[in-house]
Amino acid sequence: MTEVERPPELGFSNQLTKLGDILPDVNQSKPRDPSAYEKMESLANQGHTKSQFRLGWHYFTLEEYDVAMEWFEKAAASGEMQATYQLGVMYYDGIGTLSNLTRGVAFLKEVSEATEAMYAYLVPHANYNLGMAAFMGYGMPQSDEKAEEYWLLAAKEGDPEGSIVAQSQLGMFYTRRDTKNLKQAFYWHYFAAANGNLESKGALGVMYYNGIGTAVDKKLAFRELCEASEQGSIFAQGNLVVYYYDSRMYTRAAHCAMSVAQTCNLEQAAKDTGCLLAFVLRGASLGCFYYGRCLHLGKGVKKDEAEAMFYYKKAIEISPQTAAELQQKLRNEEL
Repeated sequence: MTEVERPPELGFSNQLTKLGDILPDVNQSKPRDPSAYEKMESLANQGHTKSQFRLGWHYFTLEEYDVAMEWFEKAAASGEMQATYQLGVMYYDGIGTLSNLTRGVAFLKEVSEATEAMYAYLVPHANYNLGMAAFMGYGMPQSDEKAEEYWLLAAKEGDPEGSIVAQSQLGMFYTRRDTKNLKQAFYWHYFAAANGNLESKGALGVMYYNGIGTAVDKKLAFRELCEASEQGSIFAQGNLVVYYYDSRMYTRAAHCAMSVAQTCNLEQAAKDTGCLLAFVLRGASLGCFYYGRCLHLGKGVKKDEAEAMFYYKKAIEISPQTAAELQQKLRNEEL
């Protein structure tokens, strides 16, 4: 079996969904006092599966990964699927052990096939992770078809109890050249946005604005972009600048663009909002370029050609591809 590595694409993350991402209450597994810890350890040593998992999680949060893995292994051997899921992620990402992609995938497949009702919530997230493994060619042969199959299972027809990340990922997947289906892209971004995915809410705004996979609807585009912008999406903020500029609302465009252009740490902004860095960079580049354009022409702000050049260059530094697209628009007299 040959593993084919592929670079991440615009709109795709190579990050797995971690147990702490989908089960915030797992942190309550940490013992609150020494006596509780002693009781949990005693039960774990007696073979109590849940206590073994909780003890493993306790050590995991302390970053004592080798001890955590020992307890997860014991719990997983008795069928504890939370522990099995965590082992899958740890082996896949090389947390507390050398990365073993094949073994990580094997644990995740075990979770994806779980039938017990108490573990049903884990299944979509295991399927999402398996889709990522298939898409990237990590731990299994690279296959867009298999990735799509896993993500469709994970997305559960847009159900909020499915993997919302998988729903958003499908929206991205269907905009790719090799797997393009814009109506499906709109369908999945619609559900992911409705279920709270910030990335898809910004994407939905752009799709409404440009009529991608749906009819043009500037009112809905404005609503989605505003809501996503208020929640911190720089991608949405950059596209809101475009909306204002195209609508000849130059003062608003300049004000919004300046705010986006002055965002200092884009990587931290991506982490804080849970958005993909590639989308954050695109939004920031849009903000810089349009602010430069406003300064260059004196639209909505005092004309300053020297300052305009600074922001044009900054747009190129942040995202050369985005800046190149905008430069082409200038040459075509579309901006």
